[in-house]
Amino acid sequence: MLCNVDLNEMNSIESLKLDFNSQQIELSNIHNEKMFDDCIYVGSGDSYVAGLIVEYITDHKCKCYSPSDLFNSRFDEDKTYCFISVTGKTIANIKVAQRANDSGIDTVAVTFDENSKLARVCKETVPIQITRGQTPTAGFSSFVANVVTCLQISGSAVPQKFDIWHKKGIQLSLRSLDSIVLPRDESVDFLGNNLLYAIALYASFQMAEFFGTTAHAHKLEEFCHSPIFGFRKPNQLWILGQKEKQISEKLSKLGLRLTYNELYNEDIFEQLFETIFFIQNLILLLAEKNRYSELQYVKMKEVLQASSDIIY
Repeated sequence: MLCNVDLNEMNSIESLKLDFNSQQIELSNIHNEKMFDDCIYVGSGDSYVAGLIVEYITDHKCKCYSPSDLFNSRFDEDKTYCFISVTGKTIANIKVAQRANDSGIDTVAVTFDENSKLARVCKETVPIQITRGQTPTAGFSSFVANVVTCLQISGSAVPQKFDIWHKKGIQLSLRSLDSIVLPRDESVDFLGNNLLYAIALYASFQMAEFFGTTAHAHKLEEFCHSPIFGFRKPNQLWILGQKEKQISEKLSKLGLRLTYNELYNEDIFEQLFETIFFIQNLILLLAEKNRYSELQYVKMKEVLQASSDIIY
C-alpha cells in the first residue's frame, strides 16, 4: 500500500512505476463540466500532446498550438484560449496568455497550481483533479489527468473505464516486450496517423527522458514523403498502427528494423487510453529489462539546467 512506501527512498523509475500502477483509481474521480463548444488549446511538451489529442478527438473542432506558434499571431476573438501547464510556470505559455488577456480574449488555465503565475494571468482556472505524484517529471498520471480534463471541458464525455483500459494496456505491453529492442546508440522513429500520431509524439518524449534516446515522431504517411530518405538501417521504426500492416510490410522489405503494433479500435476512447497505458507500461518494462533505475535526463545536469533556464 502507498502508506507503507517511503517515497524519499525510491529511485525515479520506481516512483513512476508506483504512479502508473495507481493512477486508474483517481482518474475515475475527475469530473468537469463542459465550458465551450470549441477552443484553442495551448501547451508545450506533454501538455501540447494533451491538447493535440483533444483536437483529434473533436475532429479538429478544437485546435492545439505550441505557444511559440502564437507569439506574433492575432487572436480569434470568438474563441476561448485554454493554456495547459502542470506547473503553471512555463514562460512561453504565460507570455501568450498575458497577451491574450490584454487583448480581451477569454482565457482558461488548466494546471495543478491554482496560485501559479499562469493561473493568475488567465481569467479562469480549471484545476487538475488528481494527486500529483512525487516524480521527477510531471508523471504518468498527471499527463492522463490533463488529457481527461481537457476532453471534459471541451464537451467530450469520457467513459469511466480506466481500470479496464489500464489492464488492457498492460497486457498489450507484455505481449509486445519480447519483440522490442531498446535502442542504444541508434535512434528510434515513432510513426502513427491521426490520434496515434499524438501518442507517437508522447512516446518519443518518454524515450528521450527515460533512456536519453534520440527519438522522433512522424505521421506515418508524412514519413514516407521525405524522412524515409534520411533513415539509416541501424535505427528503429516503431509503428502505432490502425490497419496499416500493409504499409509496415512494404517498409520491412527495405530491411529496416521495424516493430508494428496494431492498435485499431472502433471505440476512440478505448483506443486512446489503452494506447497511452500501453506506451507508459512498455517504457517501464524496457527500463526494468535493461536495468535502468533512474531517468537518464535527470543525470544530464548541464543539459537539464539549460532546458530549465529556457522553459522557466
